[in-house]
Amino acid sequence: MGFFGKLFGSKVSVESLQRAVEQQRFADAVYLGEELHTQPLGEDVITQVERLRAEAGDGLARLNLIEAKAKQEIGEYQEATTCFDMAWHYAHSEQLKEEIRQARQVPFEISSPTELPSTAGCSSCNGVDSNQRDAAGVADVDDAIRFDLILTSYPDGQRERYQERGKDFIAAFLLAHEGENEQACELFHSVEASARDDLYWFELGSLQARMGNLVAARESLEKALQCHPDLQLALEALVEVLLLQGQGDAALTLVERKLHGQHEDPSRLHALLVTIHGYRQDWPAASVHVRYCLQGHYNEPGFIALAAVVMEKIGALDEAEGLLKRLPSGGGCKGATISLPLAEFYLRHQRELEKIFSSFNAALKQNPEDPRWRLRLAQTCFARQWYKDGLQLLQQLGDASELSAELAAEARWLQEQYANTTASPP
Repeated sequence: MGFFGKLFGSKVSVESLQRAVEQQRFADAVYLGEELHTQPLGEDVITQVERLRAEAGDGLARLNLIEAKAKQEIGEYQEATTCFDMAWHYAHSEQLKEEIRQARQVPFEISSPTELPSTAGCSSCNGVDSNQRDAAGVADVDDAIRFDLILTSYPDGQRERYQERGKDFIAAFLLAHEGENEQACELFHSVEASARDDLYWFELGSLQARMGNLVAARESLEKALQCHPDLQLALEALVEVLLLQGQGDAALTLVERKLHGQHEDPSRLHALLVTIHGYRQDWPAASVHVRYCLQGHYNEPGFIALAAVVMEKIGALDEAEGLLKRLPSGGGCKGATISLPLAEFYLRHQRELEKIFSSFNAALKQNPEDPRWRLRLAQTCFARQWYKDGLQLLQQLGDASELSAELAAEARWLQEQYANTTASPP
């Protein structure tokens, strides 16, 4: 489901960043922006990402500024200083920075019991000067914020347990989620044996899977489930590893055994069975578990998208369409009238061509470096008998090596099918 992508390295998208900004989830948006900032992007996309990062940073900074002023008013000066530091750290616009400067004019430091007195000519006695102390404090705050932001994608019931982890675990956790795999793995191995519980083995196993070491990942995740048999995160990750190893039967046996012993809502287990049967392309079997999940009102977005695929595969097109209509419209692209998965569904069935043209066109403007939407727009042009425009879009795809095998095959078929047509829009 959706959590698999986070575990095993799917890239954060510009669409998810924009969606977070539009929904004013500024903390999430800051984290997503930092992730995208480390990825190779086209020039147009870089400009868009930087604009969204600035908007997200200013949004988060203003929230901290509001909290700082509130702390200031009730005399909690130390807490106010921390909030002001965070607001300053995330602020991008000069106007907002000036607001922060003006708001923090009250000299909190004079009355702060934790501040060391400065002595002229004796800075070395304090180890670091005041500027260095401030920088160190911000770094600690940064780590705490990054830690909290990553945990927003974890189930609610697990976040509190992560907050109780030791220093080495948290440091390794942060490195792992920043893509510093080798350093993270080394640091995880330095965690004391007494602290190696289910969460430790889950995080280590997920990291090993991202590094491609599936044998070690399977062993670690099995240890996590030995420590905590009901840790759903570890179960989902282990299923993914087993499928990557080609061990579909083992994955099926594992989840069915869990299902037989489940006394609470088993929807997540049925959703896992949808994943397993879908991986094996046993669509009728997958549909049985889809219907069970839907009856239980299981609405995780990744599952809904997968369920729509399953129902389309068995020919239940009305049900597939209904599921796709549950997904957010436009996929984060302004101007798109329907979600992109729904637009692709309509394209496959030659329906709603005007709507899907608008959706793919908006997606292409939003992310011009992604060849998928240029290809989809070309296919829509051919469906509308706009052959000249469709061929022109195909030519703009450029090097076919940048396409996935599936998309490259579609592009070749289109080129062969329409190479000699010349009709244009009426």
